[in-house]
Amino acid sequence: MIQKGNAMTVITRFAPSPTGLIHLGNIRTALINWLFARVNNGKFILRIDDTDAERSTKEYADKIKYDLDWLGINYDETFDQSSRFEVYAKRFQQLKDSGRVYACYETSEELDRKRKLLSAAGGKQVYDRSALKLTDQQKKDYESEGRKPHWRFLMNSERIEWNDLLKGKISIDLTSLSDPVLIRADGVPLYTFTSAVDDIDYKVTNVIRGDDHTSNTAVQIELINALDECDITFAHHALLQASTGNKLSKRDGVISIESFREQNMEPLAILSLLATIGTSNSIELKKDIKQIIDEFKIETISTSPGRIETDLLNALNKKLVQSLNFIDIKDRLANVDSRIDELFWNSVKGNLSTVEDIKNWADIVFNEDKIDVEDKEFVKQALSVIPAEPWDENTWETWTAEIKELTGRKGKELFLPLREAFTGMKHGPEMKQLIQLLGREKILNRVNI
Repeated sequence: MIQKGNAMTVITRFAPSPTGLIHLGNIRTALINWLFARVNNGKFILRIDDTDAERSTKEYADKIKYDLDWLGINYDETFDQSSRFEVYAKRFQQLKDSGRVYACYETSEELDRKRKLLSAAGGKQVYDRSALKLTDQQKKDYESEGRKPHWRFLMNSERIEWNDLLKGKISIDLTSLSDPVLIRADGVPLYTFTSAVDDIDYKVTNVIRGDDHTSNTAVQIELINALDECDITFAHHALLQASTGNKLSKRDGVISIESFREQNMEPLAILSLLATIGTSNSIELKKDIKQIIDEFKIETISTSPGRIETDLLNALNKKLVQSLNFIDIKDRLANVDSRIDELFWNSVKGNLSTVEDIKNWADIVFNEDKIDVEDKEFVKQALSVIPAEPWDENTWETWTAEIKELTGRKGKELFLPLREAFTGMKHGPEMKQLIQLLGREKILNRVNI
């Protein structure tokens, strides 16, 4: 048990494998752990599970950290499992000395054949522990063939039970599971082992992860108890699903955090969705991260899977963008076009889905291209009564009233041809604002009649 004075210090962790881009489901797990630590004034650890050197890359590890930083999920400590092989070796020796691991010499083909035979006979596909019966001579014979052993953990308990913070009492029959492999034949320690060791050494108090790890948790409790003493509270949340109902995957690049960043999604929109999807709360845009922290209650997380609807994220992002004040994004807008000022932003933001969409309107307002006009005679008449500058909020209403009186047109028949003639678009911000951005001279110069 981790004690600080008389109170336990809450410590959570997020442990991604750097084998691909992290997606919304991964980040939701990170967010839940981060929020749980923050509301309890605890500590949040980022652990990079990179023991699989063949599939893990530094590039993906760096991208994971970048994604977390970009979203505003700050971690208090981070480490790579690949830096702890000596620690794992010592912990493995501890298990070996206590008789809790045993060497196995079956090849992957032999193990696969055993599973198929068990399946055909209708039995449980559980490792038969035949390696426990090997004599020293048999082991020597295998090793003389060039075989190297993989090592399994010998589970003693028949059943493991725990009170899950989200699912309540869980009971797992360990006799229905195979003794897990802790060390591969090439000497590489596997996740089940390294995760248990790290959770002990870093004094993790709460492991919150997807419910696909439920049976694995039973094994790790048994393993942790063999190494030390398990005083970790576990919580298993339902996994998010794609809109199709399929499981999310790192290979599905369209829902990676990187892909949403490339689409100019706002971090707060993503966090607002992930903080509320799959909970008993309504999905809504939060005003800031502090609100997300203040409103977080782990008991609101549903045990049923939520589905990622990108339309929801787009709607949240649009609402957020349209609520932004010019002063808050002045520098971002300057990177798009230095000519964008507060009047420009306030005029067009109601038509934006992302901040960067403003470039389309900057191109429309600032370009010098001629616009071919279909309704030439009507537009000529409109331009014949174009007001003198300066223009203000009332100019458009005054001008169109005069055009109506001159031509007899009204409604869409009046407004739409003018919008198309001045902007080349059939939709957009209110014309009373757009004409102020364009100005009298530009309108006269760009209309090709």
